[in-house]
Amino acid sequence: MRRDNTKMNYKYAFNIVGKILMVISFFMMTVLPWIFYFDEKILLHPLIISISIPLLSGIFIYLLTSRHSKTIHIKEEYLIVLITWLLVSIVGSLPYYFSHAIPSEVDALFESASGFTTTGSSVLTDIESLPKAILYWRSLTNWIGGMGIIVLVLAIMPRMKIPAYQFFQLESSGIMPDKFKPRTKEIARRLWLIYILLTVVDIGLLMLSGVSFFDSLCQAFATIATGGFSTKNASIGYFSPMAQYVTMIFMLLSGINFTLHYYALKGKFNIVRKNTEFRAYIAIIFTAGIILTLFLFFQLDAGFESAFRDAFFQVISIITATGFATADYLQWHDFAWTFIFALMFIGASVGSTGGGIKVIRHVIAYKSTTNFARKLLHPQAITRIKINGHTIADDKAGAVLFFIVLYLIVFVTGTLIMSFMGVDFKTSMGSVITTMGGIGPGIGAVGPAGNFAGIPTAGKLLLSALMIMGRLELLTFLIVLTPSFWKP
Repeated sequence: MRRDNTKMNYKYAFNIVGKILMVISFFMMTVLPWIFYFDEKILLHPLIISISIPLLSGIFIYLLTSRHSKTIHIKEEYLIVLITWLLVSIVGSLPYYFSHAIPSEVDALFESASGFTTTGSSVLTDIESLPKAILYWRSLTNWIGGMGIIVLVLAIMPRMKIPAYQFFQLESSGIMPDKFKPRTKEIARRLWLIYILLTVVDIGLLMLSGVSFFDSLCQAFATIATGGFSTKNASIGYFSPMAQYVTMIFMLLSGINFTLHYYALKGKFNIVRKNTEFRAYIAIIFTAGIILTLFLFFQLDAGFESAFRDAFFQVISIITATGFATADYLQWHDFAWTFIFALMFIGASVGSTGGGIKVIRHVIAYKSTTNFARKLLHPQAITRIKINGHTIADDKAGAVLFFIVLYLIVFVTGTLIMSFMGVDFKTSMGSVITTMGGIGPGIGAVGPAGNFAGIPTAGKLLLSALMIMGRLELLTFLIVLTPSFWKP
């Protein structure tokens, strides 16, 4: 498709946004059966209003921009992705607000942004008091956002004529996952089929563990999306140990690059086994889990099975950025919760539903550092960074290091701003890193036994922006804010 960088094609951008709004309204309609099933008819009118706003707005925008040029620019791609996440977060807040489940506009927006970005942070102090239909919508926002809204639209609306490769790149990560041979729209459909398959299997195993169908559905939505929204105040800790083990397994699977799931289903296990990021991901989780298990077993005098389950559950939940909890790790020794806080800076695999810096970036940063040290000792040596047998160019390695530094700068800046708002420093750090990384619980007042209800209104708006910024891997968000982006 020809690119013309002299003029932005706003009509084309908003035409796509209109279609996305219609898709979200159709998902919202799936709440209706639960209203009748649980006899919560008081929600019918608020939900109809909530559905009508994005549906009618989407139709209006689509018709208004139906005549548009097919020329697309990189600027429109950034703009579409950012506007989509902002609008979807606003639209997703409507059921909370109109039903009075969350009467504050800012709190409703925070909960919606947290759901769609699969962060899992919440302002709710009593989750179980909410109507079941609202709890379903809350978990569904996790599931929709998990694979990415635009990737979803590419999968179900193949005639949209969107430049699929670019959007897939902007939606999934700053480092592209292994490329398939089929077209990107076909990739999107295959990834969503895998996504649905994992969800269905997770639901079945949770039900076999004694969890009701409704709770299994909602927990599976949040697990496969690594979103962390639970239907219970005690999160997954409410359910049986067997259900906790099932959730651990599927959190682990969801934190893996989804292209590796595709290869595994095709029987190409050798590709999975040799994947550099996969091996590092498993090694980090195993090592961190063992360290924490031994600490809990010896220092807290816990039984080995309980120590093993609590340690590995929290480690997997934090690294995959799911955010479920079975224990309040802030009640453990300082070493334990500090160790968990450090894990919040790792992240899941690229091309997964998990957030954070991503394991592959840490691998590249480590190899870059060791290569630099080797170069100092042996100036004539030829050093290369190889990932999965392919050499990583110096500029790409430099971009990874730049991303990590930028991530830390945003973390420090966000922490200082939250502190200036009157939030204690520990809570400021915890709230910023957990929303940036899409994790859910943090440290301080926003730990696994706390929530974000006490954060000032301005702080909630900042954290909502950080959720979207983290979901878009910083650069997509920041580039649109630069003055040069809007220059012809």
